[in-house]
Amino acid sequence: MQETMTLTFRRPITAGKGENAKTYTELQLREPLAGDYEQAEKSGGKYGFVVALVAIVSGVPIDVVDELFSSEIDEAEDFFSGFADEAVLMPDVRSPDEFSLELQAPVKLTDDATALNATKLDLCEPTNLQRRKARQAGGPFASSIELISIVARVPRKTVRALSARDFHSATGYFNGFQIRRRPD
Repeated sequence: MQETMTLTFRRPITAGKGENAKTYTELQLREPLAGDYEQAEKSGGKYGFVVALVAIVSGVPIDVVDELFSSEIDEAEDFFSGFADEAVLMPDVRSPDEFSLELQAPVKLTDDATALNATKLDLCEPTNLQRRKARQAGGPFASSIELISIVARVPRKTVRALSARDFHSATGYFNGFQIRRRPD
């Protein structure tokens, strides 16, 4: 799996006018962070989630990304989907009651030993109260960030800094509780 991708436009796109005009011929994508998903969820509005995510991750103005061909947006979406964990893609796998998620990309927000830094998340099956509190955070991504924060007892800022792979792994773990326990 590649961690970055250059999306070369099939045609140049110019934003701005006169001396402030800038022409774009490509953009650079990287693995999103959990906070990028949350921000795209909040700001997607008229442009849509994927267009907002491409703009956030690449740093290219959203109006430029909105001018891309749909096949180019699909290419970016395919790149992002490559970070989804197998746990997210395998809905019939039951999660264990407790799980220690070793982060593939440790979070280091400060130079000192604080709760903002993390190399693993200790997760367990959430209570109904925890799920209910998390749902109050907003959309699916904001709710997932809140749930991870509550259950793992880490600041939301730390969860927002999780790589897409680690965020999807934690989310997939929680999704595994939607499956009823089977006698076998």
